[in-house]
Amino acid sequence: MTKNTHSSGGFLFALITLNIFISCYINGYEILYQILLIALFFHFANLGSVFPDIDMKGSYISKRYPLLSKAFKKCKHRGLTHSFIFLSILYVIALALSFISHENIVVISICGGFLIGYISHLVLDLLTKEGIELFFPFRANIRLFNIKTGSKGEKTFHKFLKLIIAIFLIYNVYLISIRYFHIDLFKLVMDKIKH
Repeated sequence: MTKNTHSSGGFLFALITLNIFISCYINGYEILYQILLIALFFHFANLGSVFPDIDMKGSYISKRYPLLSKAFKKCKHRGLTHSFIFLSILYVIALALSFISHENIVVISICGGFLIGYISHLVLDLLTKEGIELFFPFRANIRLFNIKTGSKGEKTFHKFLKLIIAIFLIYNVYLISIRYFHIDLFKLVMDKIKH
């Protein structure tokens, strides 16, 4: 998948998990601080959604972080960085950072967003014709679908992702209207339609 599709996927996964993130981690904070934490969560979900391609020369992320990409220069694309092993390493690092920071909410927002975005990348690449080495170091590419990267099929899939994003945005606005403003937008709309 291309950078734009991965960014949309990261955004969608962040949207899907947003209410869990709010309920479990940031519900008790002031509204402006919650907005900042949500912005961090989404920003790092976007970064995580493109990060696995750090192993690919010329990718957006390897150009943006050239020194870091050198560490993965010898890795096969869609190998180590697209595997359960690497995801597990990142998870352990996130847990360690959370522990060291005494569960600082900023660190949790950053790490949580990054991991959600990272997972979205792996899921989307599982849908490609090329697949990924999910069980690296075993050299078996796993794929769930046959979308060719950069093809019309991917562009159609990207449009579908945007539709799902729109649905989840509406859903999240509805939940936020109830949580913060105690207004049931659905009920308001239905009442307007009836009258």
